[in-house]
Amino acid sequence: MKEKNRHSQPFTMVLVITLVLLALSQINTQVTIFGFETKKVQPLSDILTADEIKTLPLTESSVNDSACTADSIKIASASEVKNSPEISDFKTDSSTALSYFFQSLNATKKQKHKTRIAYFGDSMIEGDLITQDLRNCMQDAFGGYGVGFVPITSIVAGFRASVIHTYNGWKTYNLLEKLPADHLLGISGYGFVPNTINPQDTAATNNESWVKYVTVNRNHINKFYEAKLLYGKSKGENSVLINGSRYNLKGEKTVNELEINSPNASQSIKASFQCKSPIDIFGFSMESDSGVFVDNFSFRGNSGMPITKVLQSVYSGTDTYMGYDLIILGYGLNAVNPKVTDFSWYERGMNTVIKHMQASFPNASILLISVGDKSYRKAGVYETDPSVPILVETQKRMAKNNKTAFWSLYDAMGGNGSMVKWVEGDTSLANNDYTHFNFKGAHKVGKLLFNKLMNEYSSYNKKNEGKPLPEPVKASLTP
Repeated sequence: MKEKNRHSQPFTMVLVITLVLLALSQINTQVTIFGFETKKVQPLSDILTADEIKTLPLTESSVNDSACTADSIKIASASEVKNSPEISDFKTDSSTALSYFFQSLNATKKQKHKTRIAYFGDSMIEGDLITQDLRNCMQDAFGGYGVGFVPITSIVAGFRASVIHTYNGWKTYNLLEKLPADHLLGISGYGFVPNTINPQDTAATNNESWVKYVTVNRNHINKFYEAKLLYGKSKGENSVLINGSRYNLKGEKTVNELEINSPNASQSIKASFQCKSPIDIFGFSMESDSGVFVDNFSFRGNSGMPITKVLQSVYSGTDTYMGYDLIILGYGLNAVNPKVTDFSWYERGMNTVIKHMQASFPNASILLISVGDKSYRKAGVYETDPSVPILVETQKRMAKNNKTAFWSLYDAMGGNGSMVKWVEGDTSLANNDYTHFNFKGAHKVGKLLFNKLMNEYSSYNKKNEGKPLPEPVKASLTP
């Protein structure tokens, strides 16, 4: 008996299921049964999700739709400047919570001096979003060339628009995974270990670990002027070949530095590692001899609390070479949940984080930036997650109790319901996951943040006009 052709059955089943789902989406299926809440069926609503962040088309206009100037009032419209919240200063003495940062900016304006910002955050700043615009504005106003710190590997290397980044042959560890006892995480929360070569294999071309950075055609980051490599203890014959020059990697400190100075600026750096013993590589920094540098330390899925897994000796050891003047902590996205009404657990954890950073970077100001607005779908309509404003108030209290500066990104966006407007407005500023900014939105946030920092900087200088500026006092590191 001839068997029937069943090739069309899978297609028929998919078509029937799709039609059923579309039909269900037209009725209210959100009900509560025995305490469990079902969700409304919306089969097409998640076609464009958080993954959209990685695939958005990149154009120059989407990243840099207006230039930054030293006159911060021109960075954003008058209404944006007036309506967005100022930075709160919770320092209780006569100085300001941002005095270290402002003193460094003054030095950078007057002489060859470096001012460096470390921006720690979650997926909101992945791919150098927000930080690339803050960096551009800062370098427009105070000088400086270079993207600053760049890791060895990155899950968003193909998405980052401020540097072309490729690599091969690395073992990567991070602070959300179990770390082997014989390895350390770097300042970014990642550690990178190159392959070890056979002592008899001097060429080692098949087992070589390498990383390459290429400049992009944008102001301040179109050439590499200086570079430095940060790495851990080196106990064997380890070396790196950088643009044809070989450097031995030596050092017994927790964090060591290799300076790569070239008489001529370059547009690419390729580093090939030949290591006969395990060594932790932390990352490169691309910079110039003076100016402002903004280092992006993004970590997807991080609530902020895990960064204490990076040893204080690693943070302070890195600070020895980098010299940070401002630490920005921008977390909270991975803590919000519409079911949560009490964030005391998060406050306790982040208080520990802030104290950890204050001890590790004693000569740096600290700025806490709140979580932005985040929408979730309720009864088929997007609205602000009710836990967001609760968390914002918790973060503000954290800043007050630790005497740091604070800026509410949530209020800067417009407060309750603002994410819906950012997504659905005439000019879309956020992705359809109602959580993350797109390039235009990140550009706007970066400019607003710069604006607010410059407002505070101007007020600081007016207040201290004619007065000799006090030198920063070294804080003692806890054991």
